[in-house]
Amino acid sequence: MSQWQRFADLLFEESRLMAELGDAALALTEALVANVPARILAAERQLESKRVLHGMAYAQRLALQKRGFGQLSLRQVCAYAPPSLRRKLYSAVHALTTRGIGLRLTVQNNKALILAGMDRLARTVQVLQRASTEQTGTYRRRGIVPPPTGSVLVSRRA
Repeated sequence: MSQWQRFADLLFEESRLMAELGDAALALTEALVANVPARILAAERQLESKRVLHGMAYAQRLALQKRGFGQLSLRQVCAYAPPSLRRKLYSAVHALTTRGIGLRLTVQNNKALILAGMDRLARTVQVLQRASTEQTGTYRRRGIVPPPTGSVLVSRRA
């Protein structure tokens, strides 16, 4: 097998794994929207395993690229490819770029969903704090009861 064919195989494998990584990120999005903890945990584990696999494929392809071409970009390396492989390599690079953009958008969406969930949790804690310190039915002649600053969280010993 020639070095070019090995490079092409590594690039195709990286592209395939990037697609699987994108699918796993979308599965995490669906789990976050469904708000089922077991599904979220399973999707996060699947995403992490796909991320590791893609990272290994990327590292292998990058190591081969750097050994052969130094600091040239991936598009520049594809320009040096034999004519029979050039079109396939360019299509794989295009697929990688497109999938990378899609993955970046999905990750940003997942981060927004997680932050919204954390915000909901903080608001719930505030409501619990207010409810635990206010005494309903008690008349206070002067002023209002200030919102609590303490935490609702209890130590493990309690």
